[in-house]
Amino acid sequence: MKKLWLCLVVIGVVAASPALAEESEPETEPPGWERGIGSEFRFGSYGRVRAATDLTGGTARPVNIVSFGSRIDERSYAELEFQQRFFTAEDSPRFESGVVATLAFSDELFHYTGDFDSRMALRNLYATVGWHQPALDIGLWAGSRMYRGDDIYLLDFWPLDNLNTLGGGAHVGLDLPPGPLVVRIHGGVNRLSNPYQYQAVEVPGLQFGTEEVVTLDRQRFVLSGRAEQQLWLDDGGRRGLKAVLYGESQHLPEGSRLLDDGFVEEVLPSDSGWLFGGQFGFWEGGDGLFAGSFANAFARYASGLAAYGDLGVPFGVALDETAQGAGDLLIGLSATADTPWAGLTLGSYFRNFRTAREVESHEDYWESILAARVHGYVTDHIHPGAEVSYQVRRPMGPLPEAPSYERPQMQAPTVTKLSLIQAFSLEPRAYSRPQLRLIYSAAFLNESALQLYRPEDPRRDRPVQHYLGVMVEWWFNSASY
Repeated sequence: MKKLWLCLVVIGVVAASPALAEESEPETEPPGWERGIGSEFRFGSYGRVRAATDLTGGTARPVNIVSFGSRIDERSYAELEFQQRFFTAEDSPRFESGVVATLAFSDELFHYTGDFDSRMALRNLYATVGWHQPALDIGLWAGSRMYRGDDIYLLDFWPLDNLNTLGGGAHVGLDLPPGPLVVRIHGGVNRLSNPYQYQAVEVPGLQFGTEEVVTLDRQRFVLSGRAEQQLWLDDGGRRGLKAVLYGESQHLPEGSRLLDDGFVEEVLPSDSGWLFGGQFGFWEGGDGLFAGSFANAFARYASGLAAYGDLGVPFGVALDETAQGAGDLLIGLSATADTPWAGLTLGSYFRNFRTAREVESHEDYWESILAARVHGYVTDHIHPGAEVSYQVRRPMGPLPEAPSYERPQMQAPTVTKLSLIQAFSLEPRAYSRPQLRLIYSAAFLNESALQLYRPEDPRRDRPVQHYLGVMVEWWFNSASY
């Protein structure tokens, strides 16, 4: 009886709330405004969820042989982002502060696995402060953050600046006559939970039992800097060019760890690396014929430790056990041409990676991919489309399981994907989200690509692999995208 009365009370309050809202004075200012402080809470999200079959009764899995393949068949992933901003009432100069927290979930979804569990990660957890004036913008941040620039959407890939560290940074923005100039600097650390950077061993306790002793703990120090100059091609800033210069350095101190026998100590030498690159872009805004169109070209070279990425562990190291001598050259392209009737999106890159070894092996390679997606806007909400992609990866030496493999006879592994897409979204734009898609995709693998599967893998005998499924993708109010 008490539960019934409680339900009636809740229903009554909800039903009466519109009438109460009409009788009360509307709140015209944010809470705290009388003290000269305003606040704003924003919820944002990025996510994609798919259900797909490989037409043999199994789960459809991504078919890629390059480091960053086509995202047409990528797995489910989601982020929930919470932002709280505070700001002063003065128009100029205006002071702001805020907190950003982003919780991410992998594709281990309960409705599919039946396990009431999930794999989660905090992708962002940082605070910001900033001063804003008409011609000057200054900001600081500190915390845990994924720090990114522009991406290649079709490949789900950030080719220039994409860092994950615990640290802080600053930016300065100037409103110059040709267009805004923004300079960003950042410094941070990470310490991966693997024997390359961290080791803890159990030793006999002083009195009884055992205790854990950290024998290796070396942080990777990462510094980055970025300068972006925009050049407006009209008075309203609806069309423009931009040029970006980006640099990065990484350093690992010397350390030592115990080997499996617990008595021999191995010394890990200090290591370092750097990355330098640039970007040139064009965009079309406003409400013209090609509104929403853009193109970005990227080029970068990474050396030493930086060639393996900020979260990478070097492999194929030099004789002195360092990454010195490793190199990673990448050239990329991202573009979208959007009109009221159709949209075309392109994504491509070429990459040449070399380990620190003096002799070439299968771990040295070059790879490339080109992907193109087109959608026709039959109505504002019905957008049939198609995507084609071609990817190739050529190792520069024999595979370990094929020592007699001769390089002149090697055929580079290739994958060609042909996909049909029926998309539904709110408006006729290439990046209108949320977007629901019905997808059929066929991936064609040559014999060399099939050999990349292990002999026990049934996919090794399938030169054509199918994907049939439904996917939804969304993003809104997200500081990360």
